[in-house]
Amino acid sequence: MTNQQTQPKSPLSFFFSLGDKVTGGDPIRKASFDYYMMWIIFLAFLGVGMGNLWNFFTRGYQLQYLGWGLFGMAIMWFQYFNLKTMWFMRKNMKNAVSVSTEEDDGKIETVDEMMREFEVKK
Repeated sequence: MTNQQTQPKSPLSFFFSLGDKVTGGDPIRKASFDYYMMWIIFLAFLGVGMGNLWNFFTRGYQLQYLGWGLFGMAIMWFQYFNLKTMWFMRKNMKNAVSVSTEEDDGKIETVDEMMREFEVKK
């Protein structure tokens, strides 16, 4: 037995290993999981922001509701661009996988074959 096997897992290492359990270490699954989580966060801040703006107008124009409503909208603004980036990344990863599976064998056995992969294809 090595020293590493006898030590118990720390709470932090357990916490960070949860991500691998969800995605299985697959980057495409991780991109999809992150994308759906971004949607959840986006919709949550949309609800919080709209709720606070609604309260601002219906509860006598109290500035605390306006402040939190604008804060929710600002977070939603940044989340929109994160969501857009995640969508493009996820789309490109899926396209890259479909292109690589459509190729004949895709194996590179020599340096010359590898260098031909970098040439511009017309």
